Amino acid sequence: MLFFLFKTGTILLYKLIIYNIMEKTLMILNRKETKNNTNSTTDKQSLMLRMVTSYSIFLLVILILFLYLYQSTFRNVQQQYDFQQESTMVSNVELFEKDLKIMDIYCRQLLQNNTFRKLIAFHDPDDKSFMDMGIALATTLSTDVYPEALLPIEEVYCYLPNTDYILSPNYFISAERYYSWMKRYANPEYTNWLKALSEESNYYQFLPMDNVAPNFSKNYYMYMVNMDDLYYMDANAVVCFVLEKEELASLFTTLSSDNFDTDFIVAVNEDNVPFMSLLSNPDFSVDKIMNLHYTNNFSHNHGSLTIGKYTSQLTGYTYYYSFPAFSSASSTITKHVLYITCFVIAFLLGISLIIRFSRRNVAPIIELGQELNEAVEAQNHLQEVVDSQRPIICNSYVRQLLTGLIASEEEASYIKEYLNLVGEPLYYNCLYIVAYNNAGDSSENAQQIRSSDDFNHVITNALQNYLGSPLYYFNPADRTYALLLACTKEDEANLIIKTNETIVQLHNYLLDTYGIWLFAGIGRNTDSLTNVWESYQQAVESISYTSKNYFFFPYEFIKKDSNAFYYPPELSTKLIHFITTGNTSQVLELFNLIHQENIEERSLPINLLKFLLSDIRNTLLKARFALPSGISAEVTAQLDEQFNEHATFKLCEDIALTLCKLFAVESEDTNLVTAIEKYIEKNFMDPSMGLNKISDEFQISESYFSHMFKEKTGVNFSTYLENIRMSEAARMIKETDISLNELYISVGYNNANTFRRAFKKIYGVTPSSMRENKADK
Repeated sequence: MLFFLFKTGTILLYKLIIYNIMEKTLMILNRKETKNNTNSTTDKQSLMLRMVTSYSIFLLVILILFLYLYQSTFRNVQQQYDFQQESTMVSNVELFEKDLKIMDIYCRQLLQNNTFRKLIAFHDPDDKSFMDMGIALATTLSTDVYPEALLPIEEVYCYLPNTDYILSPNYFISAERYYSWMKRYANPEYTNWLKALSEESNYYQFLPMDNVAPNFSKNYYMYMVNMDDLYYMDANAVVCFVLEKEELASLFTTLSSDNFDTDFIVAVNEDNVPFMSLLSNPDFSVDKIMNLHYTNNFSHNHGSLTIGKYTSQLTGYTYYYSFPAFSSASSTITKHVLYITCFVIAFLLGISLIIRFSRRNVAPIIELGQELNEAVEAQNHLQEVVDSQRPIICNSYVRQLLTGLIASEEEASYIKEYLNLVGEPLYYNCLYIVAYNNAGDSSENAQQIRSSDDFNHVITNALQNYLGSPLYYFNPADRTYALLLACTKEDEANLIIKTNETIVQLHNYLLDTYGIWLFAGIGRNTDSLTNVWESYQQAVESISYTSKNYFFFPYEFIKKDSNAFYYPPELSTKLIHFITTGNTSQVLELFNLIHQENIEERSLPINLLKFLLSDIRNTLLKARFALPSGISAEVTAQLDEQFNEHATFKLCEDIALTLCKLFAVESEDTNLVTAIEKYIEKNFMDPSMGLNKISDEFQISESYFSHMFKEKTGVNFSTYLENIRMSEAARMIKETDISLNELYISVGYNNANTFRRAFKKIYGVTPSSMRENKADK
């Protein structure tokens, strides 16, 4: 709740401040237009009023939080106090019910005695055996101090209704003589005493002995157990435990000996019948206590008392108890006065700060409004620049995908997300198009296209109209277009057929309208974006088979000639690239392609197969001599032995995988970012060092490199490069005598002013000031 109020107040304040800033921005624009000083003054007063209102609302939120925090703290402390009293009561109840259990066990043990069972079965008190058994049993019980040792009882005796005798650990005597001689109780109350022992409604209750033993300085309670309830046969006997009130009350520490007149304990059984009441407070009765409203087992607002309620999990008994209220147990008046004082001080101080800050902050907010307007304009301009560059970035990504320059799955995933090729699984292919402007074969109404830009504009617009947007393509050469096609799994089987129909319509449109001949080739479908370079290579091959009558030619229609092997230079270049980047999956994919084209589809004769393996071996040798210098001599020696073995397709594939692993190990030890960092540290003095140079050097796109570098290092590339240059410049100032005119050139800057601004931003002083400080030292 506290966090919610704070969050709400903060958001409200921010909204008001932003509203003021935006409104002031509009005021500034109006002021520029009208040049009216009177309106300017009015606007300033309005802003001042809104500023005061904003701060006042914030102050109000703080004061509400202050009030809530105080009330919450006070309530929490009160709850902790109540729960502490409840915890004490739970411990007392557990001990009290253990005492009741001990009484029950004592009675059951007494029933296990054969002499006792015989004794309670007698009906004739004059029987000599009855007296002998009783005296013997009393003597036996006198040696058993078990209940007196464990329980806070005054005495215990057993009443035998059949013979009207009393059996106790000290004597065996008739009930009348026990009452008059032994206890010296008042004779008029003897009948009440016998009635109390005989009535079942009195059993298992703590019965006050005021009516049966009056005129005593102490108050006592009788707790009687009917032996007949504990034995499966008739056991006509009642065991009575006598407890002093103060001893019984001492079991409950919530009862204070100084507050017997106000504090109380009331216990009821599972039927809500009271069986113990230590209640002396005239303001409460048992029924009133039981009918109170309890919240979380507590009832407050009873003057100086709080009443608690606890139900035992063991017996189901419910205990009602009182204890001093929190307000009377701890002094809260001083805390309330201190709180009110702090509240008033905070309010007055807040008002004074609001007036002061509002006056001081009006001018900066006006300036902030102007800067905000300029920032919005700059952001809009930047967004326009980004939007204008997006087609170029998309073309660059498509070029990398189709030419197989993707270095990792991470880069491919980034490009896939950037091109929005996400969602359900997609299939990919490449459409390779070549267009010729041959007006001689066109109709008389064909429009003439003269410039290359107009030609490219016509072709791209036509491709978008017939193939849809967005159009993912790049230009491998002039008037040549390589398109990346994508479709769902349901459309994969008909992709080439549908593309054929579209190309026919497109060809007819261009020929009739502009006199342009269009030829297209398409490769095989693939479900992997990283392997779409195969489709590109196949589309390039198939375009060579097009003619005037067959201007669309799928790769599947090419008749494979067994008199020539398939290993174009592009595959050799890709194989070296995949090996040196440690891309094992693409190496395997490329060898699968070579095997399928030459061995499965062409069935090359032995002489051509040897030429093919020789060319592959030469490619692998180029990769071999490009291995990093850190590779051990033993590993390279084993690799060279493989080159000397008899050349087979499997051997070439194994050598390629071995080389790939060696480059991958080197790449793991010094990953791409580490390699780039080392390259920057080595070449930071190059003025042309930038995103484009890194992109060309490491064959990755600029946007992907920028994103990856920031993610791995935590800083932008430009900031990282600037820090390295400034660190080197500071070192050279301190350790060398290089002139300041040569310094900025030595660290890669072309402009001295740009260097000085960057240096002062990092170190807080100009290069000349740092040189002077060095001289002073």
